[in-house]
Amino acid sequence: MEPFSSASECIPWLVVLIIECLAIVILNIITIAVFVKKKRHLQRRSTYLIIHQAIVDVLVGAVSGPLQIEIQMEWLCPLWNYRRNTLWSHRLSFLFLHLFYFTSLTNLIAISLERLHATFCPFRHRFVRKWVYRAMIIVIWLIAIVREAAQIFLWEIGYFEVINAYLYLPFYAVSLFVICVSYILIVIKVRCSRHPQFHSRSKRERKLTGTALIVSLVSLLCLLPGTMYVACIHLSSSCFMMYFHIRMAVVVLFLANSLVNPIIYALRMPGFREGLLQLFYRVPDLPRIALANLPLRNLLRA
Repeated sequence: MEPFSSASECIPWLVVLIIECLAIVILNIITIAVFVKKKRHLQRRSTYLIIHQAIVDVLVGAVSGPLQIEIQMEWLCPLWNYRRNTLWSHRLSFLFLHLFYFTSLTNLIAISLERLHATFCPFRHRFVRKWVYRAMIIVIWLIAIVREAAQIFLWEIGYFEVINAYLYLPFYAVSLFVICVSYILIVIKVRCSRHPQFHSRSKRERKLTGTALIVSLVSLLCLLPGTMYVACIHLSSSCFMMYFHIRMAVVVLFLANSLVNPIIYALRMPGFREGLLQLFYRVPDLPRIALANLPLRNLLRA
């Protein structure tokens, strides 16, 4: 395939993608470190799926991102002429390219359903055991792996066009539907509740639900251009030849799905900010409420 763009157009996008992948890995590793360090406040059962989300996002930045760079630069740019030697090597690269993306999206579905259960059945939710969350994580990975195995099988039997029609678009559509319906029901439940609870646990759960809602919405907005691009390719092959800078912007936004979560956590979760500051600065041990209410400039001076 002939390159669609010159090296002068490709190199800036290459630099952007490399920086983005590094930022994804670094920020999510910091997120995991904060959650592990703040065991008492953050490492609760309700945050297990959030920790798992950060782990998956690290894999996106460390594996899927570099593979995305390799494929985009190989297809669209004259920067290198690297070709994989075997067909299976090519298939496996596409498998790992999409595996962690879909695992991340499936994990967002699990978070939305978990928050739905916490909102409608708060008493039962308090007694959900740890093995339930472990089982949810196993199911998340099984769904993503089965989807990728089905993709390889369809490639082998020559049904490449079926992949977009039955594996990509329906998966995104179902994910969007489940996440949106879950949070719409949560908002309706919270707004229409006649007996609001004001104790600390209830406030914490509602705060966590709001954070999960923002994370999910931002992630869906990042994934939406990529979904529209896949749908465009399925409807018309001419979309594959779309303007180079638009296509690269879609790739950058798709990867940004794994970049925004740590930023949202830092803005929305006081306990996370506390752990983040203690991770890099020697902040004195203050009560959690007092530390959360201190101005950021004062904490940085500590």
